[in-house]
This record gives sequence, C-alpha cells and structure tokens, in this order.
Amino acid sequence: MKKLLSLLLAVGIIFSCAACGNANKSEPSSDESWNKVQKSGKLVLGLDNAFPPMGYVDTKTGELIGFDIDLAKEVCKRLNIELKPQPIDWKSKTSELNNGNVDCLWNGFSKTPEREKELNLSTPYMKNEQVILIKTDADFKGLKSLAGKTIGVQSDSSADAALNENKEFKDTLKSVVQIDDYSKAVLELQNGTIDAIAIDEVVARFYLANNPGAYKMLEEEDGKSSSLATEDYIIGFRKADNALKTKIEETLKEMASDGTMAKISKKWFDKDVTTIGK
Repeated sequence: MKKLLSLLLAVGIIFSCAACGNANKSEPSSDESWNKVQKSGKLVLGLDNAFPPMGYVDTKTGELIGFDIDLAKEVCKRLNIELKPQPIDWKSKTSELNNGNVDCLWNGFSKTPEREKELNLSTPYMKNEQVILIKTDADFKGLKSLAGKTIGVQSDSSADAALNENKEFKDTLKSVVQIDDYSKAVLELQNGTIDAIAIDEVVARFYLANNPGAYKMLEEEDGKSSSLATEDYIIGFRKADNALKTKIEETLKEMASDGTMAKISKKWFDKDVTTIGK
C-alpha cells in the first residue's frame, strides 16, 4: 500500500511539473490580422469622406480621393492587395473598427490620449495644428477676440477634443455647435450662423486654396496662426492587430526611404510634410 501511494505521489509530481513547464512556455501568437487581410485580398479603410484633402469625394467624378487615399493605395499596391475605402459615420468610428466593419481608421486621424487607450495606433506620419477658420472680412484678432461668439466644430473630432482641453478659451464662447462634417461647417460660416470653425490646419488650407479670398486663419497679435493644439496624424487599428499595423508601418517606411511618400505629399501640399522615418 505504501509503495502504491509513493507511486501515485511521484506520478502526481511529474504531471505537476509538466504543467508548470507548459505554463511557462509562451503561447503561440493568435494575431491573424495581417493573414486575414492578405487572404481576403483587400484592406477595408474606414474614413470620413468629407475631410479634404486627406480623404473626400471628388464632385466631378464621384471618386474618393485625397492624400491619405493615395498613401493607402500605394501601400496596398506594394502588399499585393486591393484598397477598399469605406465611408463611415465618424462619430461611430471606434465601434465600426472593433465590430470588424473596417480594418483600420486612416483619414487625418489624430493621436489623442483617449485613442491611445482605445486603439492600437501607428507611428505618426505627419504633424497637424488645430486652428480657427474665419471669413476674410472678419476683424477677429487672437483667441480672446472670439469671446461671446459661436464656433462650429466637427462632432467627435480632434478639434472638438482640443476645444475641450482649452477650457478657459471655450468658457468665453457663446456656444459651440456640433456639425457633421467640415463641408457643412463651411456653409454655416458662409451663411453667418457661426462665427468661426475649429478645424485641422490641413483642411483649412484646402479651403483657403480652393476659395481664394473667402477665408483666413485666425492670427494672434504677433501674426502667427492661433493654435488650439499641435498633434500627430496616425492610423488606428484594433488593439490586438499588431501584425497588420506592423506590415503597413514597414511599407510606409519603405515609401519614405525611396521618396514615394515625399512625392505624394508634394502633389497635395506642394512640399513634403511627412514625418515618418525622419
């Protein structure tokens, strides 16, 4: 009986040690994000289709065009997959991504502390300022001059977040109007229903270039553009999708290294505004 108990005890110790050994071994990676995209043959890119010049609808052709669209097309070409731009409700972008309706968020998407918590963010590829767009004939000078005025902002945008972070300035305003997209905000500005727009600098410059003499960026007394925040543009992925993020980042770095990224930037901005690989 004692021999039997000793034998059972020894067997138990062996299995226990084996279990410990297995527990200490690293589990195989379950990140199939790149494999799934590669197998499907396409990258579904979630975007706000009214965010020029990053991604927007060409009124003449009805096609989705823009700086980010061109970058993504080149990335997909090099990865031998198709790009499928998918316009989404920007207020529901995180849900669209996490529910699997899109593979990434890539459309003038700014890095914020909240997004860092919710998503897996890529290396920044360009910088941006949050500025104030006003009519050319407006006599505002500096943020203080907007006290008692109404500002329009895109709902759930980084400009909206920048306003919330500048609470002292926001508290001086009469009101902040949430608007679906910047094209509608510009119409509101034209019609005089709002006095200014909190907006990404790259988008503001698009409207300045396409409507000469109609708008200007708010400036401080020293002549510099008033800024609510300086931020980075990134690509957003699901938290677990490291493989897909790495694949796209590596391709962007290749494009930066061989000059393709600078070429695309000069097409849209007349200069290289990209920061990846620098």
